[in-house]
Amino acid sequence: MSGCINNQNSAEAGSFATPPPVGSFPAYPASWYLFCHKRELSKPLSKRILGRHLVAFQTQSGKICVMAAHCSHMGADLGCGNVVGESIQCPFHNWKYGADGVCNHIPGTGAIPVFARQTSYPVEERHGYVFFFNGTAALFPLPFFFDADPKDFSAGRIFSYLSDCNWFVNAAHGYDTQHFDAVHDRKLLAPPQIDCPHRFARRNRYRAEVLGRTNLDRILKALAGRRVEISITNWGGTFVLITGDFDRAHSRFIIATQPLDGGKTLCEGIVFAPRLKNPLARAMFGRLTLESRRFFTHGYLKDEADRLLGTRYNAATMIPHDRDMIDFFNWVAALPQCADTLSSPGVAPFGSPSAAANRLTPTTSVPLIATTTHK
Repeated sequence: MSGCINNQNSAEAGSFATPPPVGSFPAYPASWYLFCHKRELSKPLSKRILGRHLVAFQTQSGKICVMAAHCSHMGADLGCGNVVGESIQCPFHNWKYGADGVCNHIPGTGAIPVFARQTSYPVEERHGYVFFFNGTAALFPLPFFFDADPKDFSAGRIFSYLSDCNWFVNAAHGYDTQHFDAVHDRKLLAPPQIDCPHRFARRNRYRAEVLGRTNLDRILKALAGRRVEISITNWGGTFVLITGDFDRAHSRFIIATQPLDGGKTLCEGIVFAPRLKNPLARAMFGRLTLESRRFFTHGYLKDEADRLLGTRYNAATMIPHDRDMIDFFNWVAALPQCADTLSSPGVAPFGSPSAAANRLTPTTSVPLIATTTHK
């Protein structure tokens, strides 16, 4: 374990951690983000993501690349260009860029200027989905469920919903134990256990009873059971893996979040089910299993997003009962944002000018999903 401990008794002991100021949080954390499905890359695909335009494409050999979309020459969108062999070609003057983002061909000249390069990002493909890391190098591997092999699972279709909140408060829901009953109709059966199984991961595990106050919960209780053991693991602030072990069913899904302009958060979910080994059974029941899991999971999460609007983060109004959220806020605000901070333990995270430029300012509007205490 890294230096993360369970602080369940901190309030009773009289200690109270100080919540971080809003300027402590990066605008776009160094983490993994979902870009698209591989089947969308029959031609280059550009989109606005993380406050910038990026393009994804697949080379002739099958390598998938993500890089800055605006050509370093005159800013044309490479998403309107073509893939030529192992390069992407700009639609304006036919400049070509390799998978590393470096220009390797300019028509009519062999002199390639130093500025002719695109920022490129680490990329991983899993279950047909394309993920990229926001940084020059991935600070941690693309996460999956502990003690599980991705090859043993099938993935469902993406579902999405919009959270009227900033990314770090959306992430803090997993550590806001007071809202589980008030919002999700879940009664905790024991104090949650919070730890850090990896330097970039924070996990919350708890047992709960499904109270059955909504139609979805009544169906869930009848099919899966009344009690559930939940594990929520946040990687890097924006990439979340959730497991739910019910009496008669097991749930696995990820939520890949994306900070949006205006202090909102796009949440994109993918459910997983054990991959059926029999081809006939997989063809008959595999998709049905994934679709049913997707229905319940999406409904559960979207209900929360629809009900909780218009709150704001204010470090001055947090109280001792918010201790689990405060611990999460301090943890996520202190995560290294570049490889330099990993190799220099004596240097405070976000110490470099480039990292400082990526942080929220105290004047940034920060709408949140509710973090009101209910105990």
